[in-house]
Amino acid sequence: MKAFTIHARPDDAPERFTFVKDGFSWPALFVPLLWILWHRLWLTLLFFVVFVLVVAWTGRLAGEDAAAWVAILGALLFALEANNIRRLSLESRGFDEMGFASGRDLDEAELRFFDRWAAGAVAPATKGEAISRAAYSPQARAHGADEPILGLFPEPER
Repeated sequence: MKAFTIHARPDDAPERFTFVKDGFSWPALFVPLLWILWHRLWLTLLFFVVFVLVVAWTGRLAGEDAAAWVAILGALLFALEANNIRRLSLESRGFDEMGFASGRDLDEAELRFFDRWAAGAVAPATKGEAISRAAYSPQARAHGADEPILGLFPEPER
């Protein structure tokens, strides 16, 4: 089950809503430059260029092994936080967090969100609230009940 937050400008039509997945971003790991350009994250591009220069500088000062470790750890960290960076960018561009949705894929999450939205059951979410509701919603627990739970606390309310 994947969780998504939905972002839109106050006057946007539903066709222009932006769904941002919560969690790891594989494209941001394997092709970070293209991912950054695709989502038009210009400040992130600047930080990416600085990071590449730091990796090159580390390679000259500490050797290729150290530079490889810095590059790998930096790439993993970026892939873990890429969607959160995208959320922050959308917020700075005037997008509001409209709510959340969860589903096996983006299409199912869109269907669930727009069904609730058409029924008037979607209330605007406060900052950061939507993703926590999506991850632990009763719908997500009901559909994921047959999936094994890892960890010591199987109930997310605790």
